[in-house]
Amino acid sequence: MTGAPVMAAGEAESAPEPPPQSGPKRPAVSQAIDQVNEVIEELKRALDEMELVLETLELVERQKIDDEREIEALQRALRQLHRPREGGQRRP
Repeated sequence: MTGAPVMAAGEAESAPEPPPQSGPKRPAVSQAIDQVNEVIEELKRALDEMELVLETLELVERQKIDDEREIEALQRALRQLHRPREGGQRRP
């Protein structure tokens, strides 16, 4: 016979136990709460940045409208300069 231990009927081979962990481990729920809070803070920062972008876009839109009005006024003035004067002298 060999020197291997013989298991008695009903004995189950047990898996090796994991090594003891050093220090207290935070519960998974607490870690999840922390992660959610971090995501919330990141989303708040993103929202702040998006609000700044929106303000900039609104400013650009107002400036574009003002520029278009100025261009239209200049085009009207230019057309008036190029119109032949009615009742005036004509060039030969």
